Amino acid sequence: MSFKSISCQNRVIQLFQNALKNGRLAHAYIFAGQEGIGKTSFSRELAKAIFCKHPGLDACDTCNNCQRITRDNFSDLFFILPEKNSRVIKIEQLKYLQDVLKVKPLESKYKIVIIQSADKMNEEASNCLLKTLEEPPSYAIIILIVTSLESLRETVRSRCQIIRFSPLSTTVVKDILMNNFQLDNLQAERLALIANGSIDRATMLSSSGALEKKNWLVNRILKLEVNDNLTFSKELFNEWHIQDLEVLEEKRSQVKELIFSFLMYYRDLLVCKIGDRNLPIYHADWRNALVSKSQSLSEDTLFRILNVIKTSIEYLDYNANINLLLENMITKILHIQFDNNIQSIQ
Repeated sequence: MSFKSISCQNRVIQLFQNALKNGRLAHAYIFAGQEGIGKTSFSRELAKAIFCKHPGLDACDTCNNCQRITRDNFSDLFFILPEKNSRVIKIEQLKYLQDVLKVKPLESKYKIVIIQSADKMNEEASNCLLKTLEEPPSYAIIILIVTSLESLRETVRSRCQIIRFSPLSTTVVKDILMNNFQLDNLQAERLALIANGSIDRATMLSSSGALEKKNWLVNRILKLEVNDNLTFSKELFNEWHIQDLEVLEEKRSQVKELIFSFLMYYRDLLVCKIGDRNLPIYHADWRNALVSKSQSLSEDTLFRILNVIKTSIEYLDYNANINLLLENMITKILHIQFDNNIQSIQ
């Protein structure tokens, strides 16, 4: 591994190589971007480059320090993330961070703390972090990894250098699927399109039955009626086996993927409505049906539906009643479509 192992982030790599060359590393960074595009992997490779016994613009990956970082066994590198089955990072974890940074580095001139899912901090934890960011020790480098930059307090964002990560290209995702999961060219290409630049999502989609569930969903949405909201919600939970998941976070993750499937479906409808053939269709096998369906919906209706879905994704991390959230989303979508049908008749 090394920076060479990080795909589609050349701009970010160049930025940090310049910082390493000039000795101008900041005390605090925010790594922002969707899940599964390499933010955590890059933060680990950056730590290797900083702590490597052979200083340069990249890690040697062979020295004792690099090897120990690979094994999560380096005394000046710390990871903080939400506890298992927890949705938030709590103040106790940030107090631990403060205690860690009170002690000078043991093996180098830096101490690096990587906070994963930093956008999941509760209010108390955010306040605690803010105090650390206001007066960081000279040897501290704090990296916040987030998917939603807006979920971080402005006072936290303003004290960090924001680094935006790009989604992976379809070609890169396809190659990873073919090389690591032994998928054929057609399967990998379809999954890469649906994955929307995230190798995590592509990996999940490559599991048994994932594409079948998405095909079922498209077929069912095409036939939806305005009074189907409650029955459709139950069908979704059964078809996607959401009720079988006992751990809340596993259920939340599955529902998030389900809602993303809605997002991609209605995004495809909008692409068909606009008629731009340069934009990819995620559900390419359904192109004719999607084109036909898009003719019955206005662009304004599709934008309103997409906003409802995006709002549901944002609320999902903070809503304990997942069933109700999904039912409300479906109800709003059906009512918007029903209003569209009435207006088209008038």
